[in-house]
Amino acid sequence: MFYKNSRKKTINTKFSLIACLLFLLYFFSNNLIYAASITNTENDFLIPIGNILHIEAQLENVIVRSCIKDSPFALGDEILNINNSTINNYCDFSNILNALPNNTNIVEVTLKRNDHIVNIKTVKEKLEEINSTDSISGFATLTYIDPISKKFGAVAHPISLGNSRKIKIKEGYISTTSNLNIEKSYRGSVGCISAQPKDYIGKFTDNTDFGIKGDVATFDISQYEKYKIASLNEVKRGKAQIILQTSDEGYKKFDIEILNIENQKNPKSKTFKIRIIDKELLQLTGGIVQGMSGTPIVQDDKIIGAISHAVENDPTTGYAVFIKWMVGK
Repeated sequence: MFYKNSRKKTINTKFSLIACLLFLLYFFSNNLIYAASITNTENDFLIPIGNILHIEAQLENVIVRSCIKDSPFALGDEILNINNSTINNYCDFSNILNALPNNTNIVEVTLKRNDHIVNIKTVKEKLEEINSTDSISGFATLTYIDPISKKFGAVAHPISLGNSRKIKIKEGYISTTSNLNIEKSYRGSVGCISAQPKDYIGKFTDNTDFGIKGDVATFDISQYEKYKIASLNEVKRGKAQIILQTSDEGYKKFDIEILNIENQKNPKSKTFKIRIIDKELLQLTGGIVQGMSGTPIVQDDKIIGAISHAVENDPTTGYAVFIKWMVGK
């Protein structure tokens, strides 16, 4: 009798344990699914910004930014070493150049040109003629901030110089700007935006085919609206808006028209052809100007892309890249 009761108790205990385990499995799996759905939903949103950035970056290599006619060097050449001495920065370049005797007949230089290693022989005078640097700076537009990861994307095309299409960045920084000055675009001449750097907000090292990407440190996004990331098949020809800072008072929305959509299966820079139609913006900029690269485009409460190129002979028109190509989704 005692044996039977013990067995019955053992069976009841096993059933209770199994029932408890099944309940816990159901509870946690549902909560995990719910948490995953929240995360996936949140990750489908970005905050389009439109602020004009000051960008400055330290380069991995010394780069030729201008040279005179008949020079063996070309715009964008990256100088890797001189007479087998490695060039890590402009200080190295300057020191080695100054140490070369004036009567040096041959100087051997290793370059990176169009992603190929090139060895040339030249003379000291030709090296002294080039204008080279290991840092760059300029202006572009902050496209988006991811509200979850605080990652940012900007520019919408690679930072390039001459034959160096995607300059390697050692460390780069972005800052907000003030005192904007806009030089208007005209047919045959693309204008530009310049400004004064204001507050540091983030850093980057990634210089991609679709702009720079990095981390935001000190930018208040509480007053900005989140937009769902559009799929390419959701984008329509016709009216859309860009979000752009045109003064110290902040950003505004301006009307544009999407003229054409390329149904891209693989990432390419010119996804949409666009036209600026907003009279206020045309009066202010004449169309697309340098510094507007990265300006976010929204349509029907979704972020769809960013301005990437201007058309020089008609600066009211230009091209934009699809937002998912920028984000890397």
